[in-house]
Amino acid sequence: MGYVVIIDIAGSIIIGGMLLGILLKLNNSASWNMYTNTGELNCQTNLAQMSLILENDFRKIDYCSDYTNIQDPANAIISADSSSIKFISDLNKDGKMDTVYYYLGPATELNATLDPRDKILYRIVNSAAKMGSDAGITRFYMVYYNVNGDTIQTPVSASNLPLINDIELNMNIENPSIDSTKLYSYWRQARLTVPNIKHR
Repeated sequence: MGYVVIIDIAGSIIIGGMLLGILLKLNNSASWNMYTNTGELNCQTNLAQMSLILENDFRKIDYCSDYTNIQDPANAIISADSSSIKFISDLNKDGKMDTVYYYLGPATELNATLDPRDKILYRIVNSAAKMGSDAGITRFYMVYYNVNGDTIQTPVSASNLPLINDIELNMNIENPSIDSTKLYSYWRQARLTVPNIKHR
């Protein structure tokens, strides 16, 4: 009879240990899933916000609320490269043309994040201090097209700047809180048409 009690106790300990192990594994899986889902949500949110800002600014290239201050569309884009662009626009709708400059900074500026690939996308309006977004951007590049749909080589030479008719924007955003290439979002605005320079 004493052996039966010992066997019952030993069996209970083994089964209880197995159940405890299963519960700990489930808790760990649930925590990891919550962490990755939150990271994916952050990537998607950052991507949506950045794409709205970029589309809004780029669609206003050479826009001016005062028709008497509208510039020649050939001079709307001041400089263009694969990861930087400078153009004019009336961002504040005050009738005065602003100079807008976007460029991607180096990865060495964000040493505090766990992702070694993320960079700051800077936006400078006129001579104001540079403002950047460290939303986990790892790639930001543009492809420029002429009126025939042919690609214009970057950096775009001064003689080819007036030929830019469409711009393709591309951006990768990763979760900056972990070093993982699995948690990222990709956005492409294929052939963004800028209404104010389309009539060239």
